[in-house]
Amino acid sequence: MLNKNEVLEKILKYRVPYFNEEFPLILFWSQKSGCTSFAKWFFFQIGLLDEAIQYNPWIHLYEEEVYKNQPNYRKELVESLLISKKETFKLVRDPYKRAVSQFLILASTQGLVHWDKEWEKIREYFYNDKKSKKGISFKQFLNYIKDSDSIDDHFTPQYIEGEKAFVRNYIYLETFDAHILEIEKKYGLKESNLSLITKSTHHLTSSMLLNGNYSDMEITN
Repeated sequence: MLNKNEVLEKILKYRVPYFNEEFPLILFWSQKSGCTSFAKWFFFQIGLLDEAIQYNPWIHLYEEEVYKNQPNYRKELVESLLISKKETFKLVRDPYKRAVSQFLILASTQGLVHWDKEWEKIREYFYNDKKSKKGISFKQFLNYIKDSDSIDDHFTPQYIEGEKAFVRNYIYLETFDAHILEIEKKYGLKESNLSLITKSTHHLTSSMLLNGNYSDMEITN
């Protein structure tokens, strides 16, 4: 069983929570679980959303290169978590919907170097040929993310072993707006325009509308 410091080390390696000394909450997140909307909401609450968008419309660049890159950010975050100074929330998503959304990344990122490299790893894994033009099915994808030793962070599980030592509340993506409104009211936070905050070309929910058995249908880049 991991101790608290070991758990924090794992969390900080992959998904650094959102923290601000003047903000009453610490926010945990994971990729493909509404993290872009969560980031926008956090920056709106601490008065940095406009600055973040001006830095780059892809808000995660500001998050990683500027905000979380501050010299004492991680130190202050860890100290606050270890003494349970603030309330903690984690945004989570239905794991079945998340898996489909993860899979669809591979069909919607053609020409992006990062994902072209991921396709090479996938094809090497299944076909022993990273230059193959073969695609993969959803069933194959599930096997890949279960068995492969090195997968993209977007494909890793939402849960990190031991995180319950720090995460005390959950926000469910499927009822995101209602949860956020409750939190804003409870903690006296600014009232946000969620229709704008949750708008993103990164979201793939609109591509997840077909009913039927498509688990063996191949996709490719």
